[in-house]
Amino acid sequence: MKKLLISITMMLVCASILMNCGEDAYESRYKNPAQTSEVELEKMMAGTLLYSKDWIMSTYDRFFGWEIQNLCKQANTIGATLDNGTYYNIEGYTSGMPPYGSLAKMVAGYKLMERLYNELPDEEKPDNEIYLLTVQTVMYGMTAYIMSSFGDIPFDEIGTVTETGNVADAHPHYQDDKELYKRVLDKLDEMNTKLANVKKPTLFTPQDFICKGDLTAWRRLANSLRLRAALLVSTQGDLAAEGQRVIKQILEDPTNRPIIENNDQNVCYKQVVKNGAQLDINGGSGFDWVNLKTASSEIIKRMQKEGDGGVWDKDKDDPRLPIFFCLATKNGEFPVNDSSKVEVKDPLKSGKAIPSVFRGASASMSYDTFWEFFGPSDNRAYFSRIREHGFFRNNRNWDNPVLTASELWFIKAEAYQRGWATGDAKAAFKEGIKQSIKFYMNHHKNKTTHEATSISGDDRGSNHARAVVDPDLSLYTDSWIEDFAEERWSKKIDGSSYAGGQLEAILEQKWLNFGYVYAGEQWNDLRRTGYPRMLYLKDNDPTAEIPYPRNRNRYPGSDRDYNLNFEQVAAQDNYKDVLFWAIPDWHDGPTW
Repeated sequence: MKKLLISITMMLVCASILMNCGEDAYESRYKNPAQTSEVELEKMMAGTLLYSKDWIMSTYDRFFGWEIQNLCKQANTIGATLDNGTYYNIEGYTSGMPPYGSLAKMVAGYKLMERLYNELPDEEKPDNEIYLLTVQTVMYGMTAYIMSSFGDIPFDEIGTVTETGNVADAHPHYQDDKELYKRVLDKLDEMNTKLANVKKPTLFTPQDFICKGDLTAWRRLANSLRLRAALLVSTQGDLAAEGQRVIKQILEDPTNRPIIENNDQNVCYKQVVKNGAQLDINGGSGFDWVNLKTASSEIIKRMQKEGDGGVWDKDKDDPRLPIFFCLATKNGEFPVNDSSKVEVKDPLKSGKAIPSVFRGASASMSYDTFWEFFGPSDNRAYFSRIREHGFFRNNRNWDNPVLTASELWFIKAEAYQRGWATGDAKAAFKEGIKQSIKFYMNHHKNKTTHEATSISGDDRGSNHARAVVDPDLSLYTDSWIEDFAEERWSKKIDGSSYAGGQLEAILEQKWLNFGYVYAGEQWNDLRRTGYPRMLYLKDNDPTAEIPYPRNRNRYPGSDRDYNLNFEQVAAQDNYKDVLFWAIPDWHDGPTW
């Protein structure tokens, strides 16, 4: 195709607008649009799409800084006890960092692509439109996600300084999130229609690291992202009617608006392990601190009939439980692998025992007790831990999904249950559970590192990492999963009834399906619906910056420091304001 030239200076201004974040150099396969003077649209597509990896992949910044330190504590998906940092957004890890800053770079990159496209001769445009459509699809999906944390964000004016030459344009105005959500819904529908008829040039497939040149997969992604965004705004607020209309439109027109239906259709950012490429990222990058590897009691009690502190029973308990977590010892004794070495003394301070139970940490536990069991000493076996070498963490075969079939089936189930579209809610619910279990089991089966090969002199690493239950994979039959799903529709795993009926059943299983991998979507559902109901205590420490769970995130410090238009949103730059699609009383416990 025709090559277009542009100055390096102009490219750098465009790509670095708004955020002061560093970015690693791109490998030759995916050229960084800010570091080349000769630009081809297909290379620009891949380089611009790569900015979205900090939304999807478990990069260190995104997972350690954004998810584990931040959103997982709001979504109750890792075990954290109440201290003066539990609900606090750690500015040092989130200020100006992915994924907020990466969206600004992506929008700027797209603006440049659009400009280059418009400069093409008319006869070349049909062969190059696909590059704009694919970037827009991911960009609008990412935009909806970012708005779910912050509300109003800059968008249209990002990158315009390259066109106007006016430095004032480097300070984009913030736009109303309701207007942007409406645009997301409209644009993703437009992408589906255009992708059905667009030309696919031969240079497209080698650069498409997401769908490998499959335009039907791109259409499924556009419609699935649109369905997710529509659900977010459909429960209450100014866009509720529009959200419900879009949900009905998509679910009742599968021929013209296909969505992801099974795990073979999941859209993922698969690893590119070649010459240190940008997509060479181990699963779960960023489980750095011991206390950030702890199982949540809220997860354990929803996956185990006995509740927190029991032994996994394949006939009663959630099939995913032993895949997610390592065992704890019954009373917090120092763990050993050899039963002949068991030596129980004071179970709170010494002694040795074979790991035997699943238990999670809860905010109802005192801070002192938490650190006695899981603090600076070697006595850290009281709580189950995220598996050191499981389906996710340290797995080079983790696929980094944008969307999975299980999430889409749970969205269907909720829509059917609420009467927004015609369909069988129970069947969709059960299919969501089936797809979820199979998704995690496939990644567990194909993991690249096993606990038995993790040799370390550190007992907190080797011994505890090996304290696992590895169920026989032949147990995971369709009939076993069917029976488990059938029971979950009618009652909780402990045998009690759902206070919120089948709607709570659907949302509880959807929350479990995300596990500790994508807490952002969990937090969205919690704030949108209040299900599953969970206890969040007030932090009474007088030094606590925020004593309650957050209703929204504050803007990154780089916005406050550098964007001269920040005064537009300064009044809402807090943790307590409720976004238009959310509810204020989304949990048990004190609220703002």
